Amino acid sequence: MILRMTTLMTTSAITTNMTTKNLHQTVDPIGQAILDFAAKKKPFDIIVSSDLCDDDIIPIEVLFRSEDQMPELELVALDLCKGLILDIGAGAGVHSIALQERGLKIKAIDISPGAVAYMRKNNIDAQQIDVYHLEQSASFDTVLSLMNGLGLAKDLENLNFFLEKIYNLLKPGGRFIADSTDVKYLYEENDGSYWMDLNGSYYGDFKFVMKYNKIIGPEFQWLYVDYDTLHKHATACGFKCRRVFNIDENYLAVLEKP
Repeated sequence: MILRMTTLMTTSAITTNMTTKNLHQTVDPIGQAILDFAAKKKPFDIIVSSDLCDDDIIPIEVLFRSEDQMPELELVALDLCKGLILDIGAGAGVHSIALQERGLKIKAIDISPGAVAYMRKNNIDAQQIDVYHLEQSASFDTVLSLMNGLGLAKDLENLNFFLEKIYNLLKPGGRFIADSTDVKYLYEENDGSYWMDLNGSYYGDFKFVMKYNKIIGPEFQWLYVDYDTLHKHATACGFKCRRVFNIDENYLAVLEKP
């Protein structure tokens, strides 16, 4: 059952400047975790906390899994990639590595300097940049964002702006492949009804804090969007949207630019 936010979350939204009293100062907690595991191969956990649900745990090994260790949803996504591919929020680059091994041409981006350094050591064309600041218009045949990758939209209010950015990065006929989770089940009562604050924000708008070792990162926003809502916003942005895979509350969508 998901909310496996940890094993299913990209890294791009979780790295930013922070200063925490009595803790190590860092600009890159997830990148440091990646570099530490790459150097020491010692298993450890990354903790993700929210005030809306229990703490979740990312076993660091998940960020280094091989293609044969990936879930079916991710394998379906890789099979749908074509042409020149942009992997956003790439983390340690597991999807970029798998696609490169298939002979496809990849560019990976992440805002984590540690993650980008690791990918470059593994011969991935990686750049440290936020997708919102990327200026390569109409350059890519595929944009890929996995591990609840639609979370990079931050919240529902920003979803159209995010999708318009992706639209402009794609060539005509290009596709955006991404997954998300409908977290409505978190609000389900014992009688099968749902409790939601109709005057509050969208139920998939979350805020998290990531902790690694003695490093506590800053709070960051993450969007979990149900498919019907995604379809509505994607269509408004000019995409043709279809759901190509789902398991429980998690789904994979392909948004195609005409």
